[in-house]
Amino acid sequence: MATARAEDASVDNAVESLAKQESLTDTPDGPKEQLRRIGITTDVWVTQFYQGIAAGTFDRRPARYGGKLDAFLKVDAEKLGLWPGLKINVHYEHYFGRTINELDEALIPINTAQAFIYREGYHSGLSINVSQDIGEHLTVSAGKFDMVALSGLTPLKGGDGIDTFWNLGIAVPISGVTPPYIVGGMATLKFDPISFKLMVYDPRNAQEPRVIERPFEKGTTISLAGTVQTDIFGLTGYQSLRGVYSSKRGIDLADIPELILPPEAQGPLDTKRGKWFASYSFQQYLVQSEANPSVGWGLFALAGVSDGNPNPVKWSVIAGVGGNNLAPSREDDLWGVGFFHYGLSKHLLAGLAALDVDRRSEGGIEAFYNLAITKWLRLSGDLQFVEPWNPTKMRATYAGLRLQTKF
Repeated sequence: MATARAEDASVDNAVESLAKQESLTDTPDGPKEQLRRIGITTDVWVTQFYQGIAAGTFDRRPARYGGKLDAFLKVDAEKLGLWPGLKINVHYEHYFGRTINELDEALIPINTAQAFIYREGYHSGLSINVSQDIGEHLTVSAGKFDMVALSGLTPLKGGDGIDTFWNLGIAVPISGVTPPYIVGGMATLKFDPISFKLMVYDPRNAQEPRVIERPFEKGTTISLAGTVQTDIFGLTGYQSLRGVYSSKRGIDLADIPELILPPEAQGPLDTKRGKWFASYSFQQYLVQSEANPSVGWGLFALAGVSDGNPNPVKWSVIAGVGGNNLAPSREDDLWGVGFFHYGLSKHLLAGLAALDVDRRSEGGIEAFYNLAITKWLRLSGDLQFVEPWNPTKMRATYAGLRLQTKF
């Protein structure tokens, strides 16, 4: 009997340990933990989606199944006994299956994680960058960066489409001057409670091989952001200002009506050099865990404005509430409700109208709940209501399920 009880206790301990592991293969004193001790961190995440249009279209469109694999490698050269303060980050992405983004009538992608697929059913991407700590306050980085993944680090609403919000309009706010992948450099200066981030990068999408081969041949983009951490009634908050300027030439949207001229009278559309974007954002916790201040829920918002020509997005507003469920034993669950609206450039809308293409600004509402079955297995439900930019289309309702496994 004693032997049986000991075996039962051993099984119970193994199950409890499995549930508490950060990833499926991160066993106590296992290979991943041993690698971390010498400065090598590895992770593999697989996120699957099943999403469809529940209402708002007359066409019969089946739901789509697809997903994304993320593989991460982080190397701390100092722990390896090499260069102090040097870190190497590698992120490989592989998309598979189908996506609802191919079927919907929305301008802004409904599914962020699958928003940048170039070939039907298949796409891979690799981002590599290095960073160097210079003293206690300054870090400089250079290489190819996945800006969608970096946006996922934002408190309360972050998650780059695989943890929290699905819609690109909320998950990764659109500026019109920052592509999803960039080649360039960053410098981060931190003096608590204030931090600054300077970014200098090629204005083109770094998924194109030519950007890697011949960087900055079409111009340069400079972004400067400042963030202040606040403490209101003992609750953490962040206030941020960001300004971006790009020297890249873009189509003069005011010239679009010229496309209605006879072919023999048409000429190449004029271009304008330079575009800018500015934004203010905040995240403010309303409730925080006493044991872990990074666990809680609160408000977030962002307001952005641009030149409106050649930038096609003149202004944007995002707001919502979300974070962790602080009910006992459910602190790993995530939830959120958000609103977004993107005001398109009047030059763009007027030009399209001249071509008998009726369009308008786009907005919507999204709600999700992310259930942590374990720390490494999550099941999410998502509901979106979108007023598409095509006024001849009905307001659409999107419903989806997301299953994430961290190996």
